[in-house]
Amino acid sequence: MGKVILIILALGQIALAQNLKLSQDTLFPSEARYIYKNIDDVEIITSKNSTLKLSSLWNEKPIILTLIFSRCAGICSPLISSLKESIQRLGEDKKFDFYVVVLSFDARDTPDDMKAFSDAFDLAEKINWIFGVFADTALIKKFSTEVGFWYIWVDSTGQFDHPGMVVGIRQGKIVRILVGGEIQIVKLRELINELKGEFVPFYSIDKNVAFRCLNYDPETGKIKIGVGTVILFAPAFLTFLITFSIFSITNKNKQNQGGKECD
Repeated sequence: MGKVILIILALGQIALAQNLKLSQDTLFPSEARYIYKNIDDVEIITSKNSTLKLSSLWNEKPIILTLIFSRCAGICSPLISSLKESIQRLGEDKKFDFYVVVLSFDARDTPDDMKAFSDAFDLAEKINWIFGVFADTALIKKFSTEVGFWYIWVDSTGQFDHPGMVVGIRQGKIVRILVGGEIQIVKLRELINELKGEFVPFYSIDKNVAFRCLNYDPETGKIKIGVGTVILFAPAFLTFLITFSIFSITNKNKQNQGGKECD
C-alpha cells in the first residue's frame, strides 16, 4: 500500500512539473521553438494608409517586429519607449540597417489609431519605423502563434493580457526573440548584430562578476581585458620574474667568483 501511495505522489509531482513547464513556456516563449523558422507573409495597412506585404520589407532590410494594441494601458507604451531609446543609445537610429515594424493584434484598431500611437512617441515621420494593422484580421491569431506571441482578453479590465515581445526577422526567418517590457541594450545589440548576419560570440551575464577575464561594453560593442585576465596570468608572470632574478643573481655570482680566481 505504501509503495502505491509513493508511486501516486511521484506521478503527481511529474504532472505538476510538466504543467508548470507548459505554463512557463506559454508565458515566456522559448527561442528554441521558433528560432530560424519561416513565418508566413501577411499584408498590412500602414498608419499612412498604404498597403504592403511584410515580405516587401524583409526582402529589403531585416525587421524588428513587435505586436501591441493602441488602447493598451500596460506594457505597450513602455516597450516602444524602451525600444526607441535603446536604438538611439546604440546609434542605430543614424544607420538604420533595419525596419522597426509595430503591428496591432487588436482587430478593432485602425490605421488612424496606429498613427495616433506613433505620434505619441514622435515616430510618425521616421521612415524606418512602420506602424500598421493586419489587412486581414482573420490572420492575426495565426501570425501571432507563428512568432510565439499570445494574447487573452480580460473582461474585468477591458484589456488584453499579453507579453512584451520583440522579434528579429531576417529574410522571413526568426533570428532572435526578446521578451520583457524593457529592452536591455546588450540584448538589442545582439539582436541587431544577428539581423546583420554577424556572429555573436559574447552574451551578457545578468549577475555581476567581480573578476571577469573580458569585459564587454554593450553600447560600444568593444571588449577589454578584465581583472580576471591579470589574475590568471599573474602567477606565471611572477614565476618568470623570480626565475629570471635567480638566474641573474647566480650568473653575477659566477662572474664575481671567476674574477677573484683570476686575481
